[in-house]
Amino acid sequence: MEIMEFFARLLDLAPPWEVKTLTLDERTVDLHLDCSLPARMRCPSCDRDCPVTGISPSIRWRHVDTCLKKTFVHAAPAIVACPEHGRRLCQVPWAGRFPEIVGGSGTVGDRDGFLMTGGFEKWILDLARTAKDLNHAAGFAAVDPGVLRRLVRCEKRPILQAGTAAGASSQALGRGRSSGQLSLFAQGNMQFLNGGINAFGNLDLDEALGLFKKHQVHYPKGFDVSTRIKTVEFLLDGLRTLPAKPGERAEFFCKLWDSFEDFSKALGAECESFANRAKRAYFSKMLREVSAEGEQLESCPVGFALVQAGMYDEAIRVLQEHILKMPGSAVLYGRLGDAYFLRGDLAIARQCYREACLIDPSALDWPHLEDARLKELKEDLLFDYGSDPELAVEWVPAHARVDGLFEPIEIRLNAGLKEIVESYLTVEKQWRGEESPRLGARLFARGLVLCDNARNLKFIKKIDLIEVRRLMKRVNPYLFEDFLEKM
Repeated sequence: MEIMEFFARLLDLAPPWEVKTLTLDERTVDLHLDCSLPARMRCPSCDRDCPVTGISPSIRWRHVDTCLKKTFVHAAPAIVACPEHGRRLCQVPWAGRFPEIVGGSGTVGDRDGFLMTGGFEKWILDLARTAKDLNHAAGFAAVDPGVLRRLVRCEKRPILQAGTAAGASSQALGRGRSSGQLSLFAQGNMQFLNGGINAFGNLDLDEALGLFKKHQVHYPKGFDVSTRIKTVEFLLDGLRTLPAKPGERAEFFCKLWDSFEDFSKALGAECESFANRAKRAYFSKMLREVSAEGEQLESCPVGFALVQAGMYDEAIRVLQEHILKMPGSAVLYGRLGDAYFLRGDLAIARQCYREACLIDPSALDWPHLEDARLKELKEDLLFDYGSDPELAVEWVPAHARVDGLFEPIEIRLNAGLKEIVESYLTVEKQWRGEESPRLGARLFARGLVLCDNARNLKFIKKIDLIEVRRLMKRVNPYLFEDFLEKM
């Protein structure tokens, strides 16, 4: 059997696809596939047999290694001319099931960028199931750990069944603008619907409710507004129970919004997006109501309200003032991080999040945290730590530092280094008493800070950096190994 035929059988290739060339060096095997023309393939939209009229730019897929050499498949997907759907890019038979884990650069896999063949995808998922640690599995397969975590998450989620024709039509109608105005020609006259959307965004709830109900009466077979009516009624009923006592209003507003978000989320993604339109107006109303009553707000409600109302500079000023009074509040640092993040100061925001996580990562308001990458890391860590959400949260600061989301903390000798040493020694003493996984995570995170400030530790006799690293390795050998490699 010739080598080209051998690889063609491994990939289960069938005409018109064939292995055209094969190149190899000390590290890689590259298979270059070709589509023999003329050819016919199935339209991906209607499965009609159509002629191939062109090819797209070449794409690279990672395949299962060949004799310990990384193996890549290169091919240019074919383009067919469908009489109903026009020019369509055809799927290739060797591709994996989850191309949606493509990143912002348009590529998937390791940092060099590639897609995955079905064979490689199956192999790496089997490896992830049997490995004790996803970072270790990713290192063995030579792929980025974040990609492997996303792949595992995709594989665990339920497969969605195709919806009805009406549901598909509704999705197409709302795609890209579900929370905005709808076309006047989408399903009958949308005058009342668009007016209701605008009124809701301005928190004119009675007007919005009336306009949605008018649309429902005049156009019963038009766009379904039943979930919008339920959303408005929920918020309207909640605001009608606003406490008369000034000292209770701030907390009430925040709790009502949390309930409102849960309610709208339960009604579906489109309704959740629609509900979000009223956020700024809602929290602006909260601030007006509180100010008018002369309430003495605690820092968390007012900080949260200022951030959600889009008043970022004012939020930063207020939160910084309260942090001076309560420097040990993880919630305050988290709110401050959100304000900086939304203002566009990512580096400062991450410093605030880092400080909050070192104080107590479980105390952050994770549902409202604005940094999507940090939230994604928290969800990814569930696969590393046995689906224990409390333990996963505790490991966020350590993984964020090793993965590069958090920058190293350089602390001057007289500006907090002694405090972090005392914090480390306190956690170390607690951990030696019970060796719980959660205390181990906190010990590791503080150990990273000490390692980042190694040159100043010689002035502090209480700490032995060699012992610090030994304990870090004992607590989490795989993450410690990653840390050493990236130092």
